[in-house]
Amino acid sequence: MYGKIALEECWAIPENFKAYDPSTLAPEGVIGGDLIANLLDVQGHRLQQMDENGVDMMILSLSSPGVQGVTDPAEAAGLARLANDRLEAEVLKNPSRFAAFAALSMHDPKEAADELRRCMVEKKGFVGAMLNDFQSAGDDGNTMLFFDQFEYDAFWAVAAELNAPIYIHPRAATPLIREQMWKGRPWLEFSALGYANRVNMHVLGIITAGVLDRFPKLKLIIGHMGEHIPFDLYRIDHKLNRARFPNMPMRKDRLIRDYFGNQLFITTSGHFSTPALLCAITECGADSVMFSIDYPFESIPNGCAWFDEHVPLNPRDLVDIGRNNCLRVFPRLQGGVHGLAVKTPAECGVGGLGLRKGDEGEVEYGLYNKHWRRRLVKQ
Repeated sequence: MYGKIALEECWAIPENFKAYDPSTLAPEGVIGGDLIANLLDVQGHRLQQMDENGVDMMILSLSSPGVQGVTDPAEAAGLARLANDRLEAEVLKNPSRFAAFAALSMHDPKEAADELRRCMVEKKGFVGAMLNDFQSAGDDGNTMLFFDQFEYDAFWAVAAELNAPIYIHPRAATPLIREQMWKGRPWLEFSALGYANRVNMHVLGIITAGVLDRFPKLKLIIGHMGEHIPFDLYRIDHKLNRARFPNMPMRKDRLIRDYFGNQLFITTSGHFSTPALLCAITECGADSVMFSIDYPFESIPNGCAWFDEHVPLNPRDLVDIGRNNCLRVFPRLQGGVHGLAVKTPAECGVGGLGLRKGDEGEVEYGLYNKHWRRRLVKQ
């Protein structure tokens, strides 16, 4: 499929590595060669691979934990402004191919709202914000600030007003949590389990706290095929028992599943599983799912080959997930400096008769083998 949009795609500045060294995630060469170089690069190897794999647009965000890993409020706010200024400059070099998520310090909800407004109103290229789960605070880094508390309504109100979707992304645990939960099983702390467990708790906390009800224009996005939520959706809704939890702030007439496709969305980032995608579509609806890669922590060719060649969806759903859903969630991509447009399956090379680039054209629909007498396809 041509024209794909990917929106959980990481980028970094050297100052970000003071909070966390991403090279500790794997030995050198395990994740796409030089991970640091790939994070710093935008217009070089990244863009080349986008061209080679049918990716029109990437929405870039500061690599996790980013500002959420900075415990000092003033330092965190300074890093957010610095990163946003540099990301704007990078995006505006090629705004038809790149857009930006704002980085925000969440120590002070009002300050976070002001920085989001600066990015969305005064700057160009920003379409929303990326929050890397909880905000670290305290002298020892063990205080976790979660955004489901009522004082954060000052932030959520501005995000809703500006139509700025908020992507909730994983991050590493605090030192205390790492010691208590993951010390004896460090291989489970990150992508295999810990990331999803922490993010799905935070997101479900935001929803059950009534944030989406108080701000019906607010949109939340989570990656990695929904951080386990789609698979557990029946049980989540079943066990949020109003008789047991009569004071839960979420609307009494709603289930978690009711927010999907309107205020809650997921992406395929780093989770290239066809059964998992089909489960997510069945539970949440195709209009709730958007394609993403998670570069450079995941491979652009791997994610794109999976989506283009191994996902058994009808052309309309495939193109909606690969492109059009993102344009509906992020209307700024359709105007301003980006100028993207909703496309049909035929325009994306999905369906039609002989419309793929380099194809000489078919004369008959349904020729799986393209040769009457000799099998050409791989056996």
